[in-house]
Amino acid sequence: MYYFAYGSNLHKEQMLGRCPDSRPVARVKLHGYQLCFNRVADIVEEEQAVTWGAIYTVSPADIKKLDRYEGYPRLYDKISVVVEDDKGNSHQAFAYVLTVKGLNEPSDGYYHIIKEGYRDWKLPQKPLREALKRSRPSAPVGYSGELWQR
Repeated sequence: MYYFAYGSNLHKEQMLGRCPDSRPVARVKLHGYQLCFNRVADIVEEEQAVTWGAIYTVSPADIKKLDRYEGYPRLYDKISVVVEDDKGNSHQAFAYVLTVKGLNEPSDGYYHIIKEGYRDWKLPQKPLREALKRSRPSAPVGYSGELWQR
């Protein structure tokens, strides 16, 4: 079975530690979905968007581990997706999507792991940076440029 990773599970070393039976297969793109952050990575339907990621083969034991890690079915739900590899071949896979949608900036450490995963798979960095920008709150009207206290 193929698992479509688009967030921290793109980090090959982390994924192998989490799911020892998993094997990296190919970098892929998912049409019709956009990467975003609600503290953690998510994808949302967006007709003209493309989400870059990768597929792994996973065993039933790996899927159980992923379900626990992703907080399935409370935090994340599973969907079936069709992704396309660099050669134009289509692959059926499953992916996790957040059950509660919204935008909220990820932690620096979490974002860094995803960024390393993008490097592992040689994925374009621009869509990742854009997702981060979209997750940041906009400055309210009248904002003077002072630092916000979080």
